[in-house]
Amino acid sequence: MGTIWVPTLENYKGPLYVRLAEAAEDAINSELLLANSKLPPQRQLADIVGVTIGTVTRAYALLEQRGYVFAKVGAGTFVKGREVQSKSQAANFATCEQPLTNQTSIISDALSQLAKEPHNISQLMQYHADPLPQHQLKFSQWLHGRQIPQTCDQIVFSHGAQQGIFAVLNGLMNAGETLLCEDNCYPGIKVAAQQLSLNIEKVSLTQDGLALAELKQKMIRYQPKVLYLTPNNQNPTCIQYSLQQRQAIIELARQYDVIIIEDDVNYSLPVEWHTPMWCLDQASAQDEMQQKVVYLSSLSKLFCGGLRQGFLLCPLPLLAKIKQALYSQCWMVSPLNTELACKIIGNKAFMGDREQQIANRQRLCIAMGERLNLSQTWRGLNGWLQLSLPLKSHHVVAALAAEGILIRDGDDFDNRHNHIRLSIGGTCDETEFKKQLALIESTILKLSQSSYSFV
Repeated sequence: MGTIWVPTLENYKGPLYVRLAEAAEDAINSELLLANSKLPPQRQLADIVGVTIGTVTRAYALLEQRGYVFAKVGAGTFVKGREVQSKSQAANFATCEQPLTNQTSIISDALSQLAKEPHNISQLMQYHADPLPQHQLKFSQWLHGRQIPQTCDQIVFSHGAQQGIFAVLNGLMNAGETLLCEDNCYPGIKVAAQQLSLNIEKVSLTQDGLALAELKQKMIRYQPKVLYLTPNNQNPTCIQYSLQQRQAIIELARQYDVIIIEDDVNYSLPVEWHTPMWCLDQASAQDEMQQKVVYLSSLSKLFCGGLRQGFLLCPLPLLAKIKQALYSQCWMVSPLNTELACKIIGNKAFMGDREQQIANRQRLCIAMGERLNLSQTWRGLNGWLQLSLPLKSHHVVAALAAEGILIRDGDDFDNRHNHIRLSIGGTCDETEFKKQLALIESTILKLSQSSYSFV
């Protein structure tokens, strides 16, 4: 006998069979449909929902393809069991990642689609030192849709943004030279610089971006070839550079012949995201030799961390040096991985309802910070909160770790001003997220009410 389950399709979009499958996915993920339970017989469900049997058949087939159910010949369709996570697993507010919503289904669909293209697979299995033109075209169209103008031949792929950073530094700089970067900078830039024997000189941050007078002074003093920036969503401070800042930095870069690495990996909500410096540079340059911005991004913080698909937009005069540096690290970037990435960004449901979920989580966190009377800045998946003494950031980090919640200390980013960083992606559902956030708030409140901050 089938499970009594009556799905509501009004909240879903797309063909009927897809809506029915997604309703079942949500019921399985919320445990309304339990592991090993039998789905309703196809004819019965078709009558209940008011669709054809063929629609239910296609929906069940899609669920099986996505790994949610399995069919037993003559017995029906059953919900697959899920691996139970350890109760001792820490809640992760330390790693910047997207909430897990529809990514599993999108990847499953992309892999299934690829499996039906044997001629395409045979091409992807071969060596390709240069990016395949169809991949460059797909990314070019996607970037144009995001209002980032470029040409296909300016696109270079990498295995994640970190490899892209390393390739640019390796291609444009020599050991012993000085790299300029933001204060409180992404730690990965330090790792890359140390590996290449580069010196790092940091430039102070203001609420608008870099301290411009200091930047100019250090350009004159150190004669750097490269400046590394995260202007759309600075990690970890969540500062966003003003338009005047971006334009001023581009002019300084042209005046002192400095290449800007614009790292746009960190996710921002659509209402937060601003036009990249790449666009301003392309629009204002009189010719290719005046272009100073290399744009860098990836799908890791936009879709999921395991999809190691980075991409760079390069001024054509720099292209040969950067590609040569990339080839020195890996003979080729996997075309199989890039094909998968192309299918994923081509899916109309690419973001699903994640942006609404992130916005809701942001609002909850901001309200928490206001109740605790903390100085805070939020953008995208990250929040940057300053604690008031005598409460100390490393005590809060340790106390929360003892409760099974991981956060980042400002010290991880060479910040000594008593900050913590919260990242609000993770894979927990909204009920669990609220419970964890309440525990963070109560822990900070308890410590702040003590005469001395200690653990």
